[in-house]
Amino acid sequence: MFVNLFLLPIFLLRKDWITPILSFTFAILSYWYILSILPVDKEVSISETLHITFSDQVKIDGGKLKGFGKTHTGETVYVLYSFEDEQEKDRFMHTHLPSYQFAFTGSYKEPAIPSHAYSFDMGKYLRMNGAVGQFEAQQLVGVNNRSGMMQMLSLQRWRVKQHIEKVFPESLQVEAEALLIGDRSGMDEAAAQRYRTLGITHLFAISGLHVGLLTMMIRYLLIRLSVRIETVDTLMIILLPLYAVIAGGAPSVWRAVSVTIILLLTATGKVKMRMDDALSISAAVFILYEPFVLFQPGFQLSYLAAFSLIYSSDILSQSSSVLRNSFLVTFITQLALCPVLLYHFYEISLSSFIVNLLFVPLYSFVILPANIFLLFLSYALPFIANMLFLLYTPFREWIDKLTIFLSDLPYQMWTPGRPSTILLIISFFCLITFFVSFEKQQKVFPAIIWIVIPVLLIAAQPYTDRSLRVTFLDVGQGDSIIIELPNRKGVYVIDTGGRVTFGEPNWKTPNHQFEIGRNIVVPFLKGKGITKIDKLLLTHADSDHIEGADEVMEELKIKEIHISPESSQEPTMKDVIRISEEKGIPIRPMKEGNAWKLLDIDFIYLSPPNGNYNGNDSSLVLYMRTGDVSFLFTGDLEVEGEKRIIRTYGEIDWGSRLILKAGHHGSRTSSSEPFIEMLSPKLTILSYGRNNRYGHPHAEVINTFDKFDVLTAATAELGSITITVKRGDYYISTSAK
Repeated sequence: MFVNLFLLPIFLLRKDWITPILSFTFAILSYWYILSILPVDKEVSISETLHITFSDQVKIDGGKLKGFGKTHTGETVYVLYSFEDEQEKDRFMHTHLPSYQFAFTGSYKEPAIPSHAYSFDMGKYLRMNGAVGQFEAQQLVGVNNRSGMMQMLSLQRWRVKQHIEKVFPESLQVEAEALLIGDRSGMDEAAAQRYRTLGITHLFAISGLHVGLLTMMIRYLLIRLSVRIETVDTLMIILLPLYAVIAGGAPSVWRAVSVTIILLLTATGKVKMRMDDALSISAAVFILYEPFVLFQPGFQLSYLAAFSLIYSSDILSQSSSVLRNSFLVTFITQLALCPVLLYHFYEISLSSFIVNLLFVPLYSFVILPANIFLLFLSYALPFIANMLFLLYTPFREWIDKLTIFLSDLPYQMWTPGRPSTILLIISFFCLITFFVSFEKQQKVFPAIIWIVIPVLLIAAQPYTDRSLRVTFLDVGQGDSIIIELPNRKGVYVIDTGGRVTFGEPNWKTPNHQFEIGRNIVVPFLKGKGITKIDKLLLTHADSDHIEGADEVMEELKIKEIHISPESSQEPTMKDVIRISEEKGIPIRPMKEGNAWKLLDIDFIYLSPPNGNYNGNDSSLVLYMRTGDVSFLFTGDLEVEGEKRIIRTYGEIDWGSRLILKAGHHGSRTSSSEPFIEMLSPKLTILSYGRNNRYGHPHAEVINTFDKFDVLTAATAELGSITITVKRGDYYISTSAK
């Protein structure tokens, strides 16, 4: 509704009144219609039985099955099911799930709150896919066969996937599945990161270029076989929606298919329609069918790219050079998508403006046709296909080496973080003004000022914040704390979280392990526009404090690392030491008495003293004094270490507003009564995982805080907790709504 208001001035300038009246009426009606069909979230329930038909968006990872399905009442739910044994997992892996209806007993569960504003939000993910809730299935109680057109098409997609995994060389399978059936689930994180760095991830999504190329190839082949053009176009109109289902049904696929169908109808003379009208109808139908698709990044990027090219047709028509036209297409689409990319991913690939000039033609006219040809040949003449694989595989390996080389080049990414709403609006306004100015003058440099304005405003955003911010990240059972000094004068990270693993990997172990550093810590830092960490403090060598460090070190620039004396010899520090040597990051052992000062903020290490590394009691303990508000970060310091601090620092003034990070996640081995009585903190932050196996926080610790009237806040309950210090006072905000 808010967006529709921007259209009113345009409509009111028209000479007729029927257009604005009808437009406004349909805007109101569409709003109320969509409001009436939105799914109502299911509340947490007692055990019940649901009959589930799974979609293609289901995956088996380790000992769990998870994905979307429809109930017998037509509601979409997200299902989680834990296999009873390895044999059951194996049966599911070799079954085409959408061909069956499964009866599960279980209950609806409340989605977990997001770790922070820049991390994965399960509740939002459910809404974007039209799901009414998250259903945790406890037991499989029945299975029935299903049949129908959608099941048949889905089965064909599954069989193509099985065929690719059986016939294609392993190094080519992920690419073939992505380009031919729109399945990118097999792509490893390292490859995905390289494609993001170069800005070519879109090449692995079935897009308008893919659909157009496939349509052109089939159309040309049938016409060469003397089939009438009218018959060919009618056949394509029928087959394209079937292909959209087989290709996974992503927004980019349906956009490309629907617009292609309208163009084919236009070619037959049955329909006369402008390209922008065709695209608008495609988007409107999509939104009416699945309203929350509007918030999916894929939908936004796909349609915005298409609209930007349509409305830049005058600019593109002025160029007769193929190379210049290719550059303009890349430049226009990449520039138009910048605000959306920054909102969702917090960074932009600067090299994408050049790299796509090479990779778009390469993938569109060499790699995609090669995969289509090899797929058909692997069915018809498998022996010849195997011979061609011997030639094509080395070629793809060379392309991969080129991709790795280019992605390793420095200074390719601009990471200003997520812009504020007002800056996003300014960015879109400036982009539109730039394109209008460029179209009128056909000169880049006079119009470029409209690009420079939002870039400077967005880049300057973090440096105008005069507040001190300390964020206790929700990393589950672990610690990670981000300190942002005023005006971004410095960024310190204390620990990086991590997972403690038990035993050797087995059939329950996920194929793609959740990485705390890459999935929680790094997104928070990039979302805030942080690409450089001045000091990375690793309090001690426990996995739940440092396992994510290697991922942080790989993706951001670290100026120096502080560690506890002799902790570098611990096995868990192996990756940290290796990466620091590769990147030339100095590692500085710290001990009691080491200190520094920046702005008006003092930083003092209170522990450990000299001596051998002794696990938790060798934790780095940092005291940060800002004047009226001070912080004490204790790592996993236990009672013996607390006694040492009491003996050494018992007489100092901790201030009236001390904020304490409770030691060892609220374990009974920390936060002793004498220690808390000495500190008399105003607020204590407890960092621990939900339903953790250790029973943190222990009741004795909570009773101690209650005894001394200390307010507590826990990441397990509130998500990430941010303390903002401003003008001598502090304010608390959390990621829990």
